[in-house]
Amino acid sequence: MSDENGTLRKHEGGHNILMRFGTIMALAAIVAWLSVTVPGFIEGQNVLNILRQIALLAIISEGFTMCLIVGELDLAFPNVASLAGAIVAGLIFGGMHPFAASLIALSVGVLFGVGAGLLVTKVGIPSLITTLASGIIAGGLIYMYTKGVSFYGKLPESFLLLGRGNVGPVPALVFIMFVVVVAAQVMISCTRPGKYMQATGANPAAARLAGVNTDRYKILALTLSGLAAAFTGILLTARLGSANPEGAAGFMMDGFASALLGMTVLSMGRANPFGTFIGSLMIGIINNGMTLAGSPYYMQDITKGIIIILSVALTSWQTKRSER
Repeated sequence: MSDENGTLRKHEGGHNILMRFGTIMALAAIVAWLSVTVPGFIEGQNVLNILRQIALLAIISEGFTMCLIVGELDLAFPNVASLAGAIVAGLIFGGMHPFAASLIALSVGVLFGVGAGLLVTKVGIPSLITTLASGIIAGGLIYMYTKGVSFYGKLPESFLLLGRGNVGPVPALVFIMFVVVVAAQVMISCTRPGKYMQATGANPAAARLAGVNTDRYKILALTLSGLAAAFTGILLTARLGSANPEGAAGFMMDGFASALLGMTVLSMGRANPFGTFIGSLMIGIINNGMTLAGSPYYMQDITKGIIIILSVALTSWQTKRSER
């Protein structure tokens, strides 16, 4: 009997390792395969290019991840990012100092997040509907503000450095991305608000009985998502040197894919900041590898759609298994 129990524990341990690190192992396998089959993929400059390309995706996805952690959704983040990017460009072109313009743009993201949080917790509107509506409002405000045209012109060099500069040999966007990812992971794993956010998402009723103000942490999560979206919009404007009404629209599906894929990393079906970074990295590596290999652009969308389905299926399977 003891031998059987030992074998069972060993089997369970190996299974848990596969579940926790399977996505990372898959990522390593993809990198190895692309390194062999795609010329130039593993070169240092291309690695930096991949990290630079995923930086904005990772930052905006970390905000969306905060909502998933508390059991909510945010469908407004691409439009909020586009609105913030347009606002910061318009204010700077209008003569405002970049720092002040950035603060105003960030406050717009916070306002959308707080507003959505209050509607979800105090009025009782589901976050899916609330953020869908607020995203539509943000989209309308973009066109009201820009009159449907893009902002082009000479932006201050100090502002452009956010998106185009370097910190030593590392692109500034990559440095900012790592700071955001580490800060998000430390907050969720090592602080009281992070623990309460996890408790809120895992079992709201039990969390309330334990004295956790779940409404407060849902509002916090949606606010952080709005803040991350606005910050991404500002960085996108600094990266491009311009802003257009649909600037951040492409982050919607990739943001979903990154966060959902991240739910298969380490935490057995739960959203987590490090997992979201791994998800973003996988999306970036696949996009980059397929581009270098000369694959049609639509194959990237097909591949990402398959990734979303597989990640959700794996997460659902993990959740059912843990419940059993």
